Amino acid sequence: MLKELENVAIKAGRLLKIRFLELLNGSEAETKEKAKSDFVTETDVEVEEYIKQLLAPLGIPVIGEESFTGKMPETCFLVDPIDGTRNFMRKNPHFAINIALYEKGRITAGITYDPVKEELFSAKRGEGAYLNGEKIKVSSNTHIGKALIGIGLPYRGKELIEIQTNLYKWIFLNGAASRHTGSAALDLAYVACGRYDAVIYFYLSPWDVAPGLLIVKEAGGIVEGLMGKEPIEGWLIASNGAIHTTVKEILNKAITQGRISHE
Repeated sequence: MLKELENVAIKAGRLLKIRFLELLNGSEAETKEKAKSDFVTETDVEVEEYIKQLLAPLGIPVIGEESFTGKMPETCFLVDPIDGTRNFMRKNPHFAINIALYEKGRITAGITYDPVKEELFSAKRGEGAYLNGEKIKVSSNTHIGKALIGIGLPYRGKELIEIQTNLYKWIFLNGAASRHTGSAALDLAYVACGRYDAVIYFYLSPWDVAPGLLIVKEAGGIVEGLMGKEPIEGWLIASNGAIHTTVKEILNKAITQGRISHE
């Protein structure tokens, strides 16, 4: 199954890259605002439909970001055609395709593909994590002062802005560096291959994080839910394991101070 998903991601990535090059050559992205600060382009819809066509022979329901309504089936593919839509529409080459197989409450295979850099991150449960076919593992960094930590908060989570602001503060005061890149998919992939040491996210959706959760775990990292939510719900901390406790302490300070100041 993993090979099939890799082939689908690469084919869909070719289409996505063509559309991105068209933007760079002067065309404009047709966009609409689904909700405040939440955009969809015609390319999101086009790529999602293409992925659905490619996955159809496998006979498993496809849950896509741009078409899903209702309840998530027990077994399905989770698809995000462009994780990092705002980057894409602003001609910033930092976005990815996400495809994951979700079976009976577990992610069993996952792909995150960056078509611009041609980096294919993949994992199958119990078989390790890979970047373009080469096995990857999380960083061995144990020093928070050397850490790179990815963070992000979509607008729909605006009631957590004080917590998010405090998170920036406490990461900074611990000597670490934060990154807010606009693609949770690539942030998680970067934890898996050792480019980042941790990520912290609130208010995401299953298709944003599903492949990355598995890829991080299979690369030797730790994934944990936040504030009573499961990681697959898009509330999570993922890390290399070595600095997990320290990052949780930073997050807890941010949460506590955010609640106090809000009250």
